[in-house]
Amino acid sequence: MHAVLLDFNGTMFFDTRFHMEAWSKIYHELHPEDKSPLASTKICGPCNDVILKNMAPWLTPEERQQYSEKKEALYREACRNDPASLHLVAGAEELLQGLQKRGIPFALASASIKANVDFYFDSFPIGHWLKQQDVVYDDGSYADKGEMHLEAARRLGVPFSECLVIEDSVTAIALAKRNGAGRIVGVGETADGSELLALGADHYIHDFTEFDYGWLEN
Repeated sequence: MHAVLLDFNGTMFFDTRFHMEAWSKIYHELHPEDKSPLASTKICGPCNDVILKNMAPWLTPEERQQYSEKKEALYREACRNDPASLHLVAGAEELLQGLQKRGIPFALASASIKANVDFYFDSFPIGHWLKQQDVVYDDGSYADKGEMHLEAARRLGVPFSECLVIEDSVTAIALAKRNGAGRIVGVGETADGSELLALGADHYIHDFTEFDYGWLEN
C-alpha cells in the first residue's frame, strides 16, 4: 500500500454517542409524536443531507441545511460537555507518527462539515501531522463517502487501488470495497467486527494499538 486514508468520527475519535445524542434531539423535534429511541442505523454512514432526506422528506434543501448545522452544533456541545472523552483513540497519535516516519502519505476523509473539522483541529493535536486545508470533508460536493475516499487518494496522487482505508461504518466500508480499495481496516470500539469483515474489511481492530504495519505491504 502506498497511502493511508483515515476516517475520523468513530475511527480516530470514538464519538458515536455524541452524534446519537444530537441526532436524537433533531429527530424528536421533527417527529414529536414518536417517543421511541432513535435507531443508530438511521444515522450511521450517510452524509447529513441524506440522513435528513430520509428522516424528514418534506424538508426543503434550505431547511435540511439549517437542521444539519443545528445538529452539528448540538454534537459539538455534547463533546464539550464531556471533556474526559475528548481525546484520540488509543494508538492514533502513534499511528500518525509511524506513517510519517515510514514515509507513507496519509489523508483525512471525513463526512463532517467544516465547522466540525475546525473543532477537531482546535481540540486534538492532529495538526502536528495533517494540514487542515488538505482534509476532504462534507462541503456538499460529494454524493457519498466513497467519493470522498477517491478525492483524498487523488490529492495524494496515489491510485485508490494502492490505498489502505481505515473506516468504522458499514456504509463507508462497503463503498471502499466497491470502489476497489487496496486494503480496508475496520475499527470498532466494542463489536467483534463480523459485520464489517462481511462487508469487505480485510482486518478489524478495536483501537490503533492493534494496527499491524505489515498490512501496508502489497
